[in-house]
Amino acid sequence: MGSRALKGLRHKAAARRSPARRWATAAVAAAALACIAAIAPFQARVLLSPQRAAVFAGNSLRFSAMTSGLGSAAGLRWTLVGPGSLDQKGLYRAPEVAPSLANVVVSAGSGIADAASVQTVSAPPAGSRLILTSCFDTGTIDVRRAGDLGQLGALTLGAQTGGISIDDVGHTALLAAESRVVALDMRRMRARASAPLRNVRFSQVAALTSGFYAATDNNAEAGAPGVRIFRVNRYGVPVLVSSAGAGETPEGLAAMDGGRTFFVTNINSNSVMMFGLDAFGRARLESTGRTGARPFGVAADPIHHLLFVADNDTATISGARSAPGLEVFALPSLKRAKPMITTGSATSLPLGVALDAKAAHLFVTNEGDGNVAVFSVPSMRRIATLAAGLTPWLPALDERHHFLYVPNARSNTISMYDSKSLKALSTDVPVCAYPTSIAISNVGSS
Repeated sequence: MGSRALKGLRHKAAARRSPARRWATAAVAAAALACIAAIAPFQARVLLSPQRAAVFAGNSLRFSAMTSGLGSAAGLRWTLVGPGSLDQKGLYRAPEVAPSLANVVVSAGSGIADAASVQTVSAPPAGSRLILTSCFDTGTIDVRRAGDLGQLGALTLGAQTGGISIDDVGHTALLAAESRVVALDMRRMRARASAPLRNVRFSQVAALTSGFYAATDNNAEAGAPGVRIFRVNRYGVPVLVSSAGAGETPEGLAAMDGGRTFFVTNINSNSVMMFGLDAFGRARLESTGRTGARPFGVAADPIHHLLFVADNDTATISGARSAPGLEVFALPSLKRAKPMITTGSATSLPLGVALDAKAAHLFVTNEGDGNVAVFSVPSMRRIATLAAGLTPWLPALDERHHFLYVPNARSNTISMYDSKSLKALSTDVPVCAYPTSIAISNVGSS
């Protein structure tokens, strides 16, 4: 574009500004200059997170220090005042008995420091309805009361964590944690890890029938064992029972029929697979459907015999052929039931899917658009868009109480909605760093 055309565009833009708009712009500029003057000269700082923490007795919790004006955090010194122990990487180890209170202090020298309080707490009462949020960055599990989202405690597992799923019968949560899966005893809030598997990186997990769990390995090549079946033994340790071949980079998981049937999306094979599970924990492939590019989130509707898959496609991968959206397949054939459905902008990056079958509402998180698209089932008419935080990931739904929970990964928050009325109930509730997955316990209780 030539200089004359550029001048014309600038002139038109200036002409559209009203006097009030010009005054507001000048006022904002003046305020910005005042702020800059107020903070000059720039002061070095260190900020500790979380500021007020609760950790379950006998567990660890990761603290993080963010510095400004210091160059590097390598020279920080960590100090503990009170019971427990603290290493020089900010990992606090709580006493075995609750309650107790301690203070974590991080110092950069020259009087530059910050402090946080940490309370050691007992496990929640048996039968409590809980919300467990898995946070990838620190491998921390945030535990809250369902309904009001009041925090009860947290624990850090020592590995980056992915998907989480709960078996209420066994009072156990299973988490993907790099080359292992971790079983969390919900009655005591104590975790036990499986043996590591070589060249494996677990992504998502799903509770199945008879105490079995499925876990996807997103390092797997097509045809390799991309789905692993685990069961927690009497010592609370997850034990590998069987494996099943999948496509390349298996990611998403969803269960149906009480966990006797489950579905896996293969993000680099552009496919979705349906498996059946026998009484011995062996998975058998029953059907395969072709999807669009980069299928990730998946949810099943046993009432209308439909399967929903979110295609996390982007022009960065597919170029001009990029087609992010929602796909609908018939069950059990996995034949396409409807044309591709748009969930947002060209950069919407639809990721997670959750279904409230009783309310006939389907929810799709758009990590690129920062919202949740809502569809009526089975018509698939779009009926609402719910505002979310930055990069909403995999949603979870409490169908009995009609609560939808969404982790906002880059906001470090979770949001809660009424899945019938579609009203926001709680937004921007702070949790641990980079939350990606949520599980709900005792969904059948009042």
